[in-house]
Amino acid sequence: MQPENLRPQKDQLLAFLYQRGHQEGYNAQALLLTDLSTGAVFHSKNQEEPLLPASLAKLFVVEYASTLVGPEDRRTVTSEALGLVKPDSSMAWLIAGEYRIEDLFAAMLLPSGNDAAYGVAELCGGMLSPESAPGTQRVDAFLEGLRGYLQEQGYSGTSLYDPSGYDTQSCTTAEDLGKVCSRLLEQSWFRELVSQNTYTALLPDGSSLTWENTNAFLDPDSAYFNPNVKGIKTGSLEGAYNLVVLYQQHGKEFLVVSLGSDSDQARYDAMFQILDTIDDSQYLAW
Repeated sequence: MQPENLRPQKDQLLAFLYQRGHQEGYNAQALLLTDLSTGAVFHSKNQEEPLLPASLAKLFVVEYASTLVGPEDRRTVTSEALGLVKPDSSMAWLIAGEYRIEDLFAAMLLPSGNDAAYGVAELCGGMLSPESAPGTQRVDAFLEGLRGYLQEQGYSGTSLYDPSGYDTQSCTTAEDLGKVCSRLLEQSWFRELVSQNTYTALLPDGSSLTWENTNAFLDPDSAYFNPNVKGIKTGSLEGAYNLVVLYQQHGKEFLVVSLGSDSDQARYDAMFQILDTIDDSQYLAW
């Protein structure tokens, strides 16, 4: 059977066999497995179900912010923005002052710094609404612009109310996350950032700070380390554990979105199953 023949029937067969083999083992609430070379969706589960994005909300924030500022631009993170960070947030430990935008994006994407998310939202909000006061008003201006952008780009299942994702009102879908990641991966700076296990940035006071990626698949000292994983991001909140992975195998790139596992270990075990399926599948190698 040639790869280009009977594609719809093959897709149905793969989905059926995949569900039969993993319906008890795969623990997350939603899944999307896409071949980025063709855009073909090989398997999905509840891909349009609204779920908590947690820190995966930062992916949408980065995409929108990158339409307003470039990675090499330099902008100021204010003390007012840093003062908005909620207790018990994941932190990049920024200080007020001027940064390269790429460093701020790294602070959002690797250690998942909520302080960096507020910093980016506030500085972009000041560009969108210069008359707004520093702090909450500028973040609100950014979020208003972001929600309009999400609608324009067709992210119909996504609503965001906090730039860090640290809230229970926001929602997104595996389908929308697949879209935003595909678009971001068209940018070389994004690919480079999310593929790194560590990243060192220069702070405004001249000191340096090294961040570690929260993605255990990128950590050589982790039991989950996999050299074929090239990013992208983790997120967790209220007992829901999310993970998006860019995977290179069979001379292709696969994007895997997994949402709503019930523990940190469960999300990695669920993703490990998917990656193992890709490795062993002659079907996906076509």
